[in-house]
Amino acid sequence: MREHRAVIFDLDGTLTPVRSVWRHLHEALGMWEGEARRHQEAFEQGAIDYEEFCARDAAHWKGMDEADLRSITDRIPYRPGVRECVAALQHGGLYVGLVSTGLTLLLERVHAELGLAYAIANRLVSKRGRLTGEVKVNVVHDRKGEAVDLFCGQFGIDHRDVITVGDSDGDISMFERSGFSIAFNPASPATARAATVAHTGESLLELLPLLPLGPPAPETGARRIE
Repeated sequence: MREHRAVIFDLDGTLTPVRSVWRHLHEALGMWEGEARRHQEAFEQGAIDYEEFCARDAAHWKGMDEADLRSITDRIPYRPGVRECVAALQHGGLYVGLVSTGLTLLLERVHAELGLAYAIANRLVSKRGRLTGEVKVNVVHDRKGEAVDLFCGQFGIDHRDVITVGDSDGDISMFERSGFSIAFNPASPATARAATVAHTGESLLELLPLLPLGPPAPETGARRIE
């Protein structure tokens, strides 16, 4: 058995019960029914690519205070067992990171609260506290495996020594670039098939017995968020 040294989690739908922070913000602001829904459907049908989807979504929030959107994401709860699961992994000496196609509005809070080693997501552009309507896409929907490669390069870890955990088809490329993967409450049969293990449950603590863990990694400081 390989000695796994890191665990990378998806965020939306995995560490939180909200499957898409993009949609969650639209719904909270009363903007989902209409163009926002049509943009989502256009992306799902292949009419627009992911970068175009992100650009159209971000444009809806142009001129809004970034703090107002952050206050919405600050209220998104964790799934049960998240803090305990992450703490147990860190206590075992593993690097713990996040790769998300969601937004840094939520990711920054989670990164700080859980003391993670690595975190990357997409960033809404703001100037003097107001959103410009633009977005910096750091993670593409079906290319999350590239973020795993970045993580491995930064920490000097073989991708086969990484465990990944996600819930959707967007996590499949991440599964493919890791040595062991868990589809947690998989959103589709394809997601479940792509992972080493599929598990349905409520608490992340249920995942600990499923993980093939190796010896502790050396101590390291937290890394910056992309």
